[in-house]
Amino acid sequence: MQEQEPSYQITAAPTSQTDDMGVRYRKYVISMIIRTVCFLCFAFIDHPIRWVFVGGALVLPYIAVVLANAGRESRGPAPDSFDITAPAPRPPEQLPAIEATITSVRSPRDDAR
Repeated sequence: MQEQEPSYQITAAPTSQTDDMGVRYRKYVISMIIRTVCFLCFAFIDHPIRWVFVGGALVLPYIAVVLANAGRESRGPAPDSFDITAPAPRPPEQLPAIEATITSVRSPRDDAR
């Protein structure tokens, strides 16, 4: 009996890059909308809580960038083929070297003369 190679399930595959970029883009836009609201609240509210809005407007860009860049994490363990602790496959047997000798050198211009 021959051993079958392991098969991988599609559910273990990461999300597509297009979907991942869409999710990251939405997170970033939502964070920037909240930042804009914080800035507007700071500008129009005359109460000591306005300083909380200043803090939000200053900190949210950092948080938005970190959230937007935190993508493409794998959802499960890597397949066995990516296991760096597994022994490396043996290289193929060495083939004998082919010896060649140059008997003459010809150029297309040689025929034109």
